[in-house]
Amino acid sequence: MSGDLHELMKNRRTVRNFLPDPVSEESLNRILEAVTLPPSGAGLLPYGTVVVRDSKMKQKIREGAQKVEIEYYENLSGRLKDKFDAMGVNSEKPFLTDAPVLLIIAGDTEKPYWLESTWLAIGYIVLAIENEGLGSVTYTPSDFTFINELLSIPDRFVPQVILPVGYPANKKPPKKSRPEGRVYYEECKE
Repeated sequence: MSGDLHELMKNRRTVRNFLPDPVSEESLNRILEAVTLPPSGAGLLPYGTVVVRDSKMKQKIREGAQKVEIEYYENLSGRLKDKFDAMGVNSEKPFLTDAPVLLIIAGDTEKPYWLESTWLAIGYIVLAIENEGLGSVTYTPSDFTFINELLSIPDRFVPQVILPVGYPANKKPPKKSRPEGRVYYEECKE
């Protein structure tokens, strides 16, 4: 599945509900290749990706995530709380066990430009997921410490995102471009 980059970006939507269908090895390998392609600080690719398919490990990750998210969601207030409530977003994270694959991307803090480079890689991999006809959500728990422990990730690596990957249970319409208030020329005047 390939096509125009702008169409790919418009079609990429957050997916929290997945079909149980497995992700093919070919699709997974193309997605994982994408994480090696973005520009990175000094060309060092200062990040790593952990692939999790084991259902027991996915359950442990879900339990750890929900545990750290309970306090976060209890302390939410204002517009963000209202937005999350309207979207039905809360401390329950069934997508972590429903998706056939979890990708955890962590930056290597001992390398230069690790944070910027890691997020460039995440952008590439998110588009690669969409290009394969799959879906994901860029899930960033309020505390990743449990991930380092569960997956034996060395302390120098700081997880940035968990990407559940699978076939969307439902398809959303493409996004519309919204440059107003986000694009400025010469200087930023509001």
